[in-house]
Amino acid sequence: MTKAFVTENKDVEELKPLLDGLKGGAKHLQQAGMWLMQNAMQNFDHAGAGAHDFLRLLALVTHGYMWCLMAKTSLAKIAEGTEDKAFHENKLKTARFYMSHIMPEAATHLARIEAGADNVMALDADAF
Repeated sequence: MTKAFVTENKDVEELKPLLDGLKGGAKHLQQAGMWLMQNAMQNFDHAGAGAHDFLRLLALVTHGYMWCLMAKTSLAKIAEGTEDKAFHENKLKTARFYMSHIMPEAATHLARIEAGADNVMALDADAF
């Protein structure tokens, strides 16, 4: 879904920074999914160890997609001459903030997933 949105809006100059962030997050999500599929088949602990970060990564990308949709709507409303221009300009500012300050967390979640389960499972149950 994000790929289609990016393709459809690639020529909208105001959306390019948002689309770049969305593409980056989606790329990390795809990498995480591939890593889990390849490695969790050999060691199911990898799935358990990476589950939290995978869900957080999925949430980041989903929220990023939602911000892109809101930004596109706000750009259209501003172009139409909305009476609530400040509201829509603030939506655009928030979307840019999300992509520059929140979406980069996707790389951290990917790194934690790819770290695998070895350190997570290193302690015996008796150690707790």
